[in-house]
Amino acid sequence: MMKYVARQFWVGFAMASLLGGGVRTQEGSAAGKESGVTTVIEDVTLISPERKAPLEHASVVIRERKIVEIGTKLAVGPNVKRIDGRGKFLIPGLIDSHVHAGDLTPLDDDGSDAHPELVQALRAQVPRAFLAFGFTTVVDLNPYGDALQQLSAAPIHPTFFHCGPGVRVPGGYTALRPPKDAEAAKRMNIVYDKALAKDWPANLDPKDFTPERAVERAAADGAICVKTFFEPGFGGVFHWPVPSAETLAEIRAEAKKRGLVLVVHATGVEGWRAAMDAQADVIAHGLWHWPGDRKETAPTPEAKEVVHAAARAGIYVQPTMQVVYGDASIFDRSILDDPRLGKSLPRSVIAYLKSDEGKKAWQATADQYKGAILKAFGTPPMEPLKAMAIAPARVMATTRLLQAAGGKLLFGSDTPPGGGIGNPFGLNERIELEHWAEAGVPLAQILRAATLDNAVAFGIVKDRGTIEVGKRADLLLLGADPLKTIKAYDSIERIFVGGRDVRPDELLPVN
Repeated sequence: MMKYVARQFWVGFAMASLLGGGVRTQEGSAAGKESGVTTVIEDVTLISPERKAPLEHASVVIRERKIVEIGTKLAVGPNVKRIDGRGKFLIPGLIDSHVHAGDLTPLDDDGSDAHPELVQALRAQVPRAFLAFGFTTVVDLNPYGDALQQLSAAPIHPTFFHCGPGVRVPGGYTALRPPKDAEAAKRMNIVYDKALAKDWPANLDPKDFTPERAVERAAADGAICVKTFFEPGFGGVFHWPVPSAETLAEIRAEAKKRGLVLVVHATGVEGWRAAMDAQADVIAHGLWHWPGDRKETAPTPEAKEVVHAAARAGIYVQPTMQVVYGDASIFDRSILDDPRLGKSLPRSVIAYLKSDEGKKAWQATADQYKGAILKAFGTPPMEPLKAMAIAPARVMATTRLLQAAGGKLLFGSDTPPGGGIGNPFGLNERIELEHWAEAGVPLAQILRAATLDNAVAFGIVKDRGTIEVGKRADLLLLGADPLKTIKAYDSIERIFVGGRDVRPDELLPVN
């Protein structure tokens, strides 16, 4: 059975965090009996981020996957499907610009091998889970194998964009093991860096792994963006090589030449500075690592300085707060009792996770974490949940700082990476929205960051991100006003996926 990702890599990500031939798009399905039907949503309050104010008593006409008319006094013929929007709110479909859709993290490797039926059930639910929570477009920053093609074969799914294979240096984060041959190295998309020449695999020709070739590989895979990694080791827990300033500049130049967005993974002050120096378009994480006392959650002057520098530079930042909040599930498994989880995971998968077999697997992961906590904080041993709370408190604080400084926040969740069950598809995004509200981000800005800003940042605004004539009809009909309460995102009554009208209960897992 194909593995989408080396799970120990994601365990390492989460553990370390607490310490310190594709196509350009895979369009969401709009096939079926409604594809040729004209639909009108009548008397609805239209909320779209390019507008200065909501448009009340609006009618929106959908035909052949697109929005064809918007107005308050439209003359619509009798042979249409009418949807009563009185007292309801229509917003653009949401966009998550940081996912890893092929990673089936809730299942451990042994469970996946022993229960292929669970893998099949979970994989079938992934695209439905995104939609169930309102995400009609996602950007996979580092797709694995043919995962997106498989997910796009589902009867209904969000639009998938991607960055192609991430660009990484040998021995660095996400490329800890050397590739066995040139083909494996190309799949891994490693890049030759003169500053790291002494560690370059002797069986590989550097001319085949220049920054130009690495970006070419992503572009050939149909990418709209390129991702690279500046992760020296999560606040000093590990010691990994990182790309030099020269290599980052070359990656940037090659991405710009091809019109691709440059995304840099960075979680600490050194990485944020490197991303800014490279003139990256997007920093793919919030800030939760900086030198000093590892137990201290208040940002240091150095951390504050880099946050303000990012705001001045106007660089987009994806806080990805829930990815570290979700790490607590290693020790606190209460998410398994969250009623919303049933929209994300099949009942059979939840039952496995609650079983003795599932508990045994994650107890092994918890033991790894306890060892890492002891290594990081010494004796006496720190209570695990207190240790797990440090990174979330830090990223919440730095997100507040960035918001107050006028920084450019971009909605991305990093779904589903983590060391356990705390970052399930769809629900992870919903909880991330909640964290943004907790950080004091205005509700209008949250909506904009998850729609128009994401569309602009990733160059996909031509047909999504707002409710405008000519754009793809990816829409959400809500029972509550998202400009008044974050809980409005729990009131989704209909999801329009390329014009196809879908009820939330149609997206529940098939058991």
